[in-house]
Amino acid sequence: MRPTHKLLGQVKRLGAFTRDIRGMTAVWFGLSILPVALLVFGGIDMARASSEKVLLQNALDSAVLMAARSGQLGNEQLDAMGDAALQAQLQVSGGASSTVTSTFSNGDNDSVNGVAKAKVGTLGLGLINVDYLNIEVSTEVRRGLDESIELALVLDTTGSMSGARLTSLKSAANNLVKALTSDPKANVKIAVVPFAQYVNTGVARRNEPWMSVPANWTQNVPGSCWTQTSKTTCQSKQVACVKYNDGVAYNSTCTQNFNCVTVPLTPPITHCSGPSKINHTYHGCTGSPAYPRNVSDSDPARRYPGYLNVTCGSVITPLTSNMTTVKNAINALSASGETYIPSGLAWGFNVISSPVPFTEAAPYGEDGVNSNPRKAIVLMTDGQNTQRMNHGNGMHNVNAVSNATEPNKYTKELCTNIKAKNIDVYTVAFEVKDNTIKKILEDCASSPSHYFDASNSAQLTKAFAEISFSLRSLYIAR
Repeated sequence: MRPTHKLLGQVKRLGAFTRDIRGMTAVWFGLSILPVALLVFGGIDMARASSEKVLLQNALDSAVLMAARSGQLGNEQLDAMGDAALQAQLQVSGGASSTVTSTFSNGDNDSVNGVAKAKVGTLGLGLINVDYLNIEVSTEVRRGLDESIELALVLDTTGSMSGARLTSLKSAANNLVKALTSDPKANVKIAVVPFAQYVNTGVARRNEPWMSVPANWTQNVPGSCWTQTSKTTCQSKQVACVKYNDGVAYNSTCTQNFNCVTVPLTPPITHCSGPSKINHTYHGCTGSPAYPRNVSDSDPARRYPGYLNVTCGSVITPLTSNMTTVKNAINALSASGETYIPSGLAWGFNVISSPVPFTEAAPYGEDGVNSNPRKAIVLMTDGQNTQRMNHGNGMHNVNAVSNATEPNKYTKELCTNIKAKNIDVYTVAFEVKDNTIKKILEDCASSPSHYFDASNSAQLTKAFAEISFSLRSLYIAR
């Protein structure tokens, strides 16, 4: 029996030892699960942080490009625009689930800098009291001029632009030219299109196949006599009155006659004049072909009418890389005439298109996509259309102060057709009071950031400076 009792005792001790082993295994497993969980979930945290950083970097790159393209000059405005652009980009991408802080500022070397920071919540790392991971990204965007640019400056030179307005325009336009051509690598061509009722295409172009101009002629006027039988004399005084220049009212003084007396002349007086000559001459002023040829650049058969005895502003300057020519054209601007915006836009369209009448521009890209050179039009005006087209002869001499529906329609169609060719359109309303034309100009611009409402000369200067920034090519430096 003893051997049996001994065997039973050994079995009991073996069972106890087995229970001890299972207990120790549970302890060991419990001790090892923490680092395993930390390794697995911590890796997930790091991967999430890395993914969030990529998304944040991409969003920041886009935001800094937008801020730089806007041309904002002050750091405060630049920061506000950059913050808004970054938040919009993050909403689209779904990145940066945690709160993001950012700063945008102007840097050296004509650059814009952006920095964005975010906190990414953790899962596994929370086991060791690391509740979030910090991520930070930065971008520097520099403005360059490696891209080719063809630019048409369509500038209002109507009578209402006289004086300080025209002086401000010349300064702002010259500053834009200087900014675009300051880099020796700049590949820029600029055209200047002054407009009022008409655009002056130049006397030298009167015989071009796209023009229709009658020949100059001299009218012989025979001498004549007439008899004066009475004479009227008046007293006069200067009184305050309201006059109009290109549809814009201004305070002035007028001569008012009173106490007029008419007396007979005895004997009557006979006046005679000798024969004379009147020269009927073409000065370069050009009207419009019939609709819809007046709002297109794609009809080589259209002909533009020219008029004798009509005067208008400076001659149009086609695209050129000679900036001395461009600056001379800007400095030669003079103010006269009424407003017909479709004329300026149509010739801005013409000078930036390669088909006739002007052929200095590069062809559009394939399927109308124009990537190189970049084409752009800057349209600046100080008021609404005050003239509309005479459909009998193409002249722009029908008063439209009370009804500008038709010229406004042509303006809108030209804007649509220009943008359809992938031409960037910038519009500047300079001290404009009429809300209708303001809305037309805003809609004409390629985007809200391409429209400028300049209520004074300082804002006009700023608008042209921002346009020059926007036109310069942008690239991410780091």
